[in-house]
Amino acid sequence: MAAGSWAGRVPWVKEARHLSSAGLGVALMGAAVGGLIAAPLAAWLIARFGSRGMTRIGGITMAVSVSLIAFAPALPTIFVALVLFGATGGVLDVAMNANGVVVQERYGRSIMSGLHGIWSIGGLTGSGLAGLAASAGMGAPTHLLIVGIALGVVSLVSGFWLIPAPRAAAGKVFAIPDRGLVLLGAVIFCGLFAEAAAADWSAVYLHTATNAPQDVAAWGYAAFSLAMAGARLLGDRLVERVGSTRLVRAAALTGAAGLAVGLLVPVTAVVIVAFAVLGIGMATVVPLTFSAAGRTPGHDPGTAVAAVATVGYAGWLLAPPIIGFVAQGTSLTVALTLVTVMTALIAVPAGALRAARD
Repeated sequence: MAAGSWAGRVPWVKEARHLSSAGLGVALMGAAVGGLIAAPLAAWLIARFGSRGMTRIGGITMAVSVSLIAFAPALPTIFVALVLFGATGGVLDVAMNANGVVVQERYGRSIMSGLHGIWSIGGLTGSGLAGLAASAGMGAPTHLLIVGIALGVVSLVSGFWLIPAPRAAAGKVFAIPDRGLVLLGAVIFCGLFAEAAAADWSAVYLHTATNAPQDVAAWGYAAFSLAMAGARLLGDRLVERVGSTRLVRAAALTGAAGLAVGLLVPVTAVVIVAFAVLGIGMATVVPLTFSAAGRTPGHDPGTAVAAVATVGYAGWLLAPPIIGFVAQGTSLTVALTLVTVMTALIAVPAGALRAARD
C-alpha cells in the first residue's frame, strides 16, 4: 500500500515541486539509498530483536515515513524523505522475508510467491486509490498522510499475530557471499531494477509519451501490480510443476517482450497492457530469489536474505537515476529500453535458484 500510494503520486510531486526528469531521478534515488544502507543493518537488527519484532517495527516506521514525502518542498528535502522511506522499507523487506522463509519451512511447500502476491495486491490498492485521489483533486500531502495513519494502525494490530523465529547465532550476523549468493544477487538486481522502473516511471511515461492524464497514468503501475499479484498467487503451484529456474527464465523473457511492445507502440491502452505483461514477468523473480537465499546451505535465513537484498537494492538504487539521466539526454523511451534489456538478462543467472533449491 505504501509503495503503490507513493508510486501513483510521483507525477504530482514532479509537477508541484517543478522537478526535471534528471531531478526526479536524483530524488527517487533516495529510496534506494535508504534501502541499500538499511538492508545489511537489518541482519544485525534481526539477530538482536528477531524477524517478528523487526517486521512489526518496520511496518510502523514505514507508515510514518510515507506520510512525510509529499510535504518536502524541494529536491534536497524530497531526497532525504525518500532515504527515510527506503530505509524503513529495507528493514521491513528483509525482516518479513526472513520470517516468511520460516513460515514456509513449517508448511513444507512453496508459499513465498503467494506471500509476495499479497504485497502486489497492496501495491495495486495503493496505486488505484492514488489515481482516485488524483482524479478527485486531492493533493499528495493530504492523501499520503491519510495512507500513513491507516497503515500505521494496520501494522500495529497485525504484528501481534506474527510467529517467532530463531535468531542468528552470535558472529553469524553478516553473510559472506559465495558463488550461489552472488548469482542470486544478480537475479534480484535485475528484477528490482525493472520493478523500480515500473514503480517510479510507469506513470511518468504514460503521462508524457501518451499524453494520459494523471489519474489514467497512475493505472500503469496499477496494471503492473494487478498482473504481478495474479501471477504470484499462481506462482507457488507453477513452481511445483515446472521448477523455479524454468519459471523465472520464461517469465522474465515474456516480460521483456511485453515492455518492448509498449515502447514501440506509445498508445495509452497498449502501454498499460505492456506494464501488465512486465508485471507477469517480474512476479516470481523476487519471491523465489528470497526463498532460495533463505535456504542456502551454511547461511542463516536472515543474513542470507539480507545479503541478497543488499545487492537487489543496488538495482533499485541505480534504476531511477539512470533512467532519469538517460531520459534527460535522449528520451524516456530510450531510457526504458534499458529495462527491457535488464529484464531479459535475468534468464542468464537464474540457474542459481535450482542450485539453492537442491
